[in-house]
Amino acid sequence: MRPDFTSPRGRDRARRPWRESDWRHWDDAGHAAHGERCARAARDDEKHAQRELRWRRRLAWHLVHHRRHHQGGSLGGRLLATFIVASLLSIVLAALLLETAFNWHRSLALSHGLGEQAEWIESHLAFDAAGKPVALREPEDTAWVYTAATRDWKYRVVDSRGTVLLTSDPGAPAFAPAGATFDAGRDRFDTVVDGLPLHVVARLVARGGDAYTVQAAISDRAAALFSGAIVGPILQNALAIAAVSLVLFALGVHATLGHLLLPMRRASDAAARIAPRNLDTRLSESAMPRELRPLIRGFNEALDRLQQGYRVQQEFLAAAAHELKTPLALIRGQVELSESEDRALLLADIDRMARQVHQLLHLAEVSEAHNFKIEEIDLAAVATEAATFLQRLAQRVGVHLDVRVAEGLAPRRADRGALFVLLKNLIENAIQHSPRGAVVTVDLRDNGVSVRDEGAGIPAEHMPELFKRFWRGESRRDTGAGLGLAICHEISLAHGWSLVARNGTVGAEFLVSFEL
Repeated sequence: MRPDFTSPRGRDRARRPWRESDWRHWDDAGHAAHGERCARAARDDEKHAQRELRWRRRLAWHLVHHRRHHQGGSLGGRLLATFIVASLLSIVLAALLLETAFNWHRSLALSHGLGEQAEWIESHLAFDAAGKPVALREPEDTAWVYTAATRDWKYRVVDSRGTVLLTSDPGAPAFAPAGATFDAGRDRFDTVVDGLPLHVVARLVARGGDAYTVQAAISDRAAALFSGAIVGPILQNALAIAAVSLVLFALGVHATLGHLLLPMRRASDAAARIAPRNLDTRLSESAMPRELRPLIRGFNEALDRLQQGYRVQQEFLAAAAHELKTPLALIRGQVELSESEDRALLLADIDRMARQVHQLLHLAEVSEAHNFKIEEIDLAAVATEAATFLQRLAQRVGVHLDVRVAEGLAPRRADRGALFVLLKNLIENAIQHSPRGAVVTVDLRDNGVSVRDEGAGIPAEHMPELFKRFWRGESRRDTGAGLGLAICHEISLAHGWSLVARNGTVGAEFLVSFEL
């Protein structure tokens, strides 16, 4: 607390210099106020942290709930499950309503049944010439009801004055509630006759200017027996019919959903077959539901943009390879005319660059399906041509080439130039990995081509890398760019063939299968 300079003691303190106790008093007051502020700030920070923690928990719960209920799944399964759950709920609700109607409010069903009984009695009344009911014409198959169970099923036909004209109990009065008299306007009530509770329904009948009342009654025990013996089985049969109907409905919905989702499955299969060499393929919108057509249209437009970008990339690659060929040829000519001491090294580097440019050009060409000219070709002639082309390379490294052609080898539809490049690259790769004195075997059959070497084989960890672009093995002799096997893979895919590599008993083997 600050010193009060208006008080006498405060004025005395103001006139004298401050002692150490005054400063201590001031510091104690300041520290107290500061501590209170710090405590208040700490409480506020704690409340803020608690609110933030609750907010984060709530957000995490909503995220988990959203992921759980909105994660990807079968659309048909969701719709079918929704229909089944809705049907089950409807059946349960209907059963509860029926149970309530027949058990909790049994009087409704009882009144309806007695009303129909009163109508039946009215329709079977016989009248005399004056229009007065004189008899009840009961059919033989129902005549026993009012004679065999006279205490439980009763009827009365009463005129407007309360006189009983016809009755199932001779001499019995008209029905009326206990302690009351007959009233033609009373259409539904309970009464007791001979100690037995009865439920009564009355119906007015007009005939020849006179009004009559038909009263039909049933005992409480007969009504309970009727409800247990008839209503119970009706409920059970209704539930059984509902269960069978639900199964049939589920099967029908499943078949309908399968038919409705068939265009989506076909579109999915078509989309899965789209690859870089058939980017011009588009999904059809004609068979799609109207709600899914914007999605298919957007997918096709995305393919348009992707195809355009891929075409630009391929055109750039081909153009760059073409543009580099001429400068490399000029540089080679200048180096050959020079008398430099390292001319041989420069020529080797130029040849290596020219080879890489040539392979890039090949790679750009084989990646486009429209660059192929498919025709009937002689496999043996192309294989022999490729082996002859590489004969000098094989002789230089001491490797023998063995071309084996199956008897009666049939022509094969393919692009001759692409097949030549495929076989040349495979044979050259086998030569580069074969030791001196080894044999490279080229085996031609109707179902494919295999190229085997007698080298060290392919390490297991290198198998997934073989057909990747610019990947080079460690044991090859040349300094290529690592595009040869990638070009072979592209050519095989373009023709619908498969190219696989495996290790044999000795060396490695590359198999081109014409039949997938």
